[in-house]
Amino acid sequence: MNKPRLISAAQYNDTGRDRHKLVTAQKRGELVRVRRGIYVETAAWSKLPARERYGLRVLACARLAHREPVFCHATAALLWGLWLVGVPQKLHTVTEVTRGGRSSSGVVRHIGSRTDGVQRCGPLLITNKLTTTMQLINSLSFSGAVTVCDSALRVPRRSLVVNHFEPPDADPFQWDATWELDEPQGAALLPEELRAAAEQLPSKAAQVRALKVINFASALSGSAGESLSRVKMFELGFPAPVLQQRFSLDDGSDALVDFWFKRERAVGEFDGKGKYLRSDWGQGRSMTDRIMAEKRRENQIRAQVSGFARWDWQDLKNTQRFTAILRQAGLRQT
Repeated sequence: MNKPRLISAAQYNDTGRDRHKLVTAQKRGELVRVRRGIYVETAAWSKLPARERYGLRVLACARLAHREPVFCHATAALLWGLWLVGVPQKLHTVTEVTRGGRSSSGVVRHIGSRTDGVQRCGPLLITNKLTTTMQLINSLSFSGAVTVCDSALRVPRRSLVVNHFEPPDADPFQWDATWELDEPQGAALLPEELRAAAEQLPSKAAQVRALKVINFASALSGSAGESLSRVKMFELGFPAPVLQQRFSLDDGSDALVDFWFKRERAVGEFDGKGKYLRSDWGQGRSMTDRIMAEKRRENQIRAQVSGFARWDWQDLKNTQRFTAILRQAGLRQT
C-alpha cells in the first residue's frame, strides 16, 4: 500500500507558499487535518484502514516533536502486531519527567526510559516487545491483558512478518512501518522472560496480577477472538479446553480446531470471518470455494465428535448467547 504524503504547514511557509491555503482546502473537504499543522489529502485518507490512519497520526506527532519521541504502550503494540481489540484513541509516548501533566493533545506520556529497551521500527522509535507487553499487562483488564500476552508468546508465521526492528541508531528511512497487521511481529517472547519481568514490578499486588495473566496465557491461541473466548469460558466456569487439537480429514489432510474439550468430546471454533478474506488462507480459491471447503471440513469434524460449537464476535459480546452456544454443544458450567 502506498502511504499518503503528509503535508506540513511549516514546509509550505518554508517554500514561500501561503499556509492558509491548507486551511481553506480543509474547509472545502479536500484535506484532512491529521494533527495541528499536518494535513493529508481526503481522497487518500478515505481509503485507509483505521489502524493506518492511526499510524499517520503517530507520524505527524513525530514530525512535530522537538525531540524524537519514543512510542510505547498501545501505540508500540500495534507495530509489534500485539492483539488489541479496536484502535487506540490516544497516542502513547515515553517521558522521563516525573512531574507535571503527562496527557495533552491526544498524547498520553508514560514514565520510563528513553534509552533502555528501545528499538526502531522504520521512522519511529518504540519500546521493545517485552516492555510493551508488560505495560499492557499492567494496565488492561484481565481479558485484554491475556489477549496481548497470548500474541506476545505466539511464534509469527514468517510469510506474515512485515515490520523490521532495528537498534535505535539505525537508518530511519531503510524500512517503513505497517500498522494493519493480522500477525504478531518480531521474535516470540518466552514465558520465563515475562515472569522475570513481572517479578521486577514495584508492588506485590502488581506482581501477583501480572503472573496470573502470564500463567493463563498460551502461545497456541490463534487470534484475539480465540483468546477472549478462552478467558470468557474460564470466567463462566466452563472446562478448560485443549488448544489447536488436530483432526484427520477424508483426504488425508489434518485440520486444527480452536478448542477441544476432551471429556465432553466437543469442539469449539471462533469464527472471526476475517480468515475468509486473508490471502494466505484461501490458497488462491474464490470466496465461494473457500466457504464450501470450510463447510466440508466442519462436517467431517462433526462426524468424529459429540458436540460442535461455533460463535463469532457478536456471540462473544453477548454472555447469555455465548453460554447457550457452549451448553448446546454439551459443555457444563461448574
